[in-house]
Amino acid sequence: MTPQFGFTTWGADIVRLAEPVTASTPNTSAPRARSIARNGGVTLEIDGRQITARIHRGGEASIAHLEIAAMEPPVMAALREELGSRTEPDDAVHAALRARGLRPAATLEAADCSCRARTTMCVHVLAALYALAERVDHSPSTVLGMQAGVDGSDDAAANGPPPRWTPIAALDVRDYFTVRD
Repeated sequence: MTPQFGFTTWGADIVRLAEPVTASTPNTSAPRARSIARNGGVTLEIDGRQITARIHRGGEASIAHLEIAAMEPPVMAALREELGSRTEPDDAVHAALRARGLRPAATLEAADCSCRARTTMCVHVLAALYALAERVDHSPSTVLGMQAGVDGSDDAAANGPPPRWTPIAALDVRDYFTVRD
């Protein structure tokens, strides 16, 4: 029987974010999170490395924000070499990168949710990860776009990820109330 989440190696890497192999006990929220994702309770919006998930469960709604870490430049270069002219990575590309000693798996840099749970891995964040794994299983290039940034260009990988915050000193007070097109 094929699992619903993580049936490709790229999707399994996302499932491992929700279900780390280092965990000593199973997460009790995981079955509910899988049910939410399986029943269409998660709407994902992916913007580069930022993922916004709107989760509807019963009469409640929450918003989870996930941020995927940028892929290391050596891994990105090796990935492009392995892909060649193909646009969709498959399990063989993943295995080739692992054979080179590289780690192409996505890593979670930050996670936050609007719910009251106040834990990093609440049921909503887990549901968002399962829904993301399902999307990656059906379109593995999704994970590459997330790890490379918006366009996956060499410039984006070479310059690193964009900063998460703008220092207040970088803002020009004269332009604060100026309307820009």
